[in-house]
Amino acid sequence: MKPKRIESWEKLREKGAWRYGIIYGSIWGVFVVAFLVVINYFTKSQRSNFSLNNLLFMIIIYVVIGILMYRFLMWRMNEKNYQKWLEQENNNNSIE
Repeated sequence: MKPKRIESWEKLREKGAWRYGIIYGSIWGVFVVAFLVVINYFTKSQRSNFSLNNLLFMIIIYVVIGILMYRFLMWRMNEKNYQKWLEQENNNNSIE
């Protein structure tokens, strides 16, 4: 991890895993839904079945998936990288 990214992660860590998941997972979910809507529109695969209820259902499902994914997977991955960086820093400081 680069120092700027480490500082950013430390600030995010202070706010907690669930807040991280809600913010970034929700954003991810909305982007996925937007992407799927655009793909469906241009491929005309489900244009006849497209409705506001379907759109709201997709938003809810993908936002919830995004929140859980970011809370459990991305948090763990970032935390693992952060711990590796801390170990490297400790090893570099003990050598000097």
